[in-house]
Amino acid sequence: MRALWNGRLQFSLFDIPVKIFSATQNDKVTFNSLHAPCLSRIKLEKRCPTHGPVLDEEIAKGYEYENGKYVTVSEEDLQKINPDTDHALAVVQFVDKDALDPLLFDTPYYMAPDGPLATDVYATLRESIRNSGKYGIGKIVMRRREILVALWVKENAIVVSTLRQWNEVRNTELIGELNGYKAKNKEDLKMAGELIERHTKKLRLKSFKDTYQERLLAMLKAKVAEAKKAEIEAAAPVQEPKFEDAAASDALPEAATAKRKMEKAPPATKAEKKRKVA
Repeated sequence: MRALWNGRLQFSLFDIPVKIFSATQNDKVTFNSLHAPCLSRIKLEKRCPTHGPVLDEEIAKGYEYENGKYVTVSEEDLQKINPDTDHALAVVQFVDKDALDPLLFDTPYYMAPDGPLATDVYATLRESIRNSGKYGIGKIVMRRREILVALWVKENAIVVSTLRQWNEVRNTELIGELNGYKAKNKEDLKMAGELIERHTKKLRLKSFKDTYQERLLAMLKAKVAEAKKAEIEAAAPVQEPKFEDAAASDALPEAATAKRKMEKAPPATKAEKKRKVA
């Protein structure tokens, strides 16, 4: 698996080279946009409404500060403001696990030691985080952004989960339907609690299947089989007619020739017909 980021993990006396890998994958079926009459793939053309098609080197990044008004930003401008910790993940503190709202968690990554010399130190830090039962809070620069992350342990890996900023999580008060309603009926509360306990069991995620995805894959498999069959049939050579034996094959041209002669011969006269009868 290819690493998405490599740098150094820094925490107090710890400073080790590490790599970061994606912890998730997307197995969902995707579709391409095609031109229905000929099944050619649709291409998105980069066009300027004033000058028509444009080249890649003619495209600039722009920030809209007023409606229809922009300032451009070059690669040099972005390089100048790159954070200093471009290749470091700095752990700045630890917090109890209930201090982080689950809505703050965004994308998870696996962190691994980069090289044999980092293995022992990595294992020491991993087990220390596991035993603490806490989240490590740090900062990392990815794709030119300084991102807040939480560190925790899953099996034999340190997990680095990017966190949303506090102002990216909306307040529930924005949803009017959620305001001003409280459960008052104690009997209903008791019944609901009993139902929850009755349906509490060990979680087995593998038992939950995306049945739509399964039906979609089955349908696509059948369509692909039909398409391949049609390709084979279209590419097959045209077979010449076969005869049961060589004699019938040889007799066919002679019979056809005799028939053509009879069709071309002039009709017999009355005298010829009388001679034939006599």
